[in-house]
This record gives sequence, C-alpha cells and structure tokens, in this order.
Amino acid sequence: MSNVIDLDILQPEKTEVILAGKTIDVSFVPCGITFEVDDIVQKLHAIPLKEIQKGKKECKDAFELSVELCAAFSSYSYPELTKDWMLKNASADQIAKFADAIKAALTISLEGAKRYQSKN
Repeated sequence: MSNVIDLDILQPEKTEVILAGKTIDVSFVPCGITFEVDDIVQKLHAIPLKEIQKGKKECKDAFELSVELCAAFSSYSYPELTKDWMLKNASADQIAKFADAIKAALTISLEGAKRYQSKN
C-alpha cells in the first residue's frame, strides 16, 4: 500500500486578469514571489481603512503598495510589467481591481492550505 499526498488540492480555482493583452494567473503565487507578495499585503493591511478613505497620505501609500503588488505578480511572468510600467500604463481602477483579485485569491489559497493541514 502506498501513501499519496495530493498537492493538487492546494491549488485554488484559477483566476486570471488580463492587462495589456497579457494573461496573469493571480490564483497561483509562485515560490519566487511569495515573500515579496506577503510583505506587500502585510503593509497594506497595516494601513487603517478609515485613513485611506479620508484621502490622506495613507491613501497614496496604499495605492503605491497596490501598484507594487500588481507589478510583483505581473513581472514574474512578464518582466516588462514593472511598477514604473504600471504607473504609466494602468488606470487607478485597473490597479484597484487587480489588487483586489490578488488579495481574494491569496485568502482562498490560505484557507485551502488550512483545510489541508486540518485533515492531516
């Protein structure tokens, strides 16, 4: 009898965004950007929502972190989609929706990992 560890169940449902004609899978966080993405998300969570909504410096900081998050995901597969590229070529609405998709996919991914750990 063999013991099989099914790692495929850790993969969340595929979620992709299209930006500049390029398809980016936001449901999968490659190992190469895991810590960078986690660091950016933690910084975003540290900014109080009420301060962001007031339009103060925190709003600008949150936006710049969102751009960094989108660039981290994009540039892994498409090196030309850097933070500078995002600032020049993407709208604020595109950045917000892209960052929201990344955060949602990360949440789903973490929940899947927790469920897997609780079974073992």
